[in-house]
Amino acid sequence: MSGLEIVERKPSTAEPSSAIEVTVKHSGMENRIIGSPESVLRELISYFSKIYPSIELVSRLVLSVDSAEFLQSCPGILATSPEGLVVLKNLEGLKDKELLMVHLAGSRLLHQLARRESDTLSLDEITKTTGRSTGTVAGRLSELCNEQLVERVGKGSYRLTTMGTRVIMKDLMPRVSQLPDR
Repeated sequence: MSGLEIVERKPSTAEPSSAIEVTVKHSGMENRIIGSPESVLRELISYFSKIYPSIELVSRLVLSVDSAEFLQSCPGILATSPEGLVVLKNLEGLKDKELLMVHLAGSRLLHQLARRESDTLSLDEITKTTGRSTGTVAGRLSELCNEQLVERVGKGSYRLTTMGTRVIMKDLMPRVSQLPDR
């Protein structure tokens, strides 16, 4: 019988206060993993990949976005202030769809930093922040939805899909970082 037990522990002076401990019991063996959440998760994935090799294959077939990697793609381009999202680059040279994606990435950034309740933007919000006409924004959002880079959530709200976030991180943010500062 295998089980995963997370043990609550009190911080000691020898370990950072953010350390966690995980005990894995499997096939009569018990392994304890102690460290930061990120290092414990890496160890758990490594451990299970050795026991169940198909996990490694499956992990390569599932598209996901690492939140830390997304946040690392934003400095120098997007930032947060008490007033909300700040775009640090001059985005005038971007195509309409690229501009919309950058602003949707900003919404995701604010959400991840707990500065916004949701990672979605309404059509009106996108129109206002981009300075484009409602018709242009609606048309480009429709195209982005068809390309599966953006998804419509509820009535008139939009957010980046996992693939859209990946495109932002791998293709768009590196190009935007080369644009002149505002």
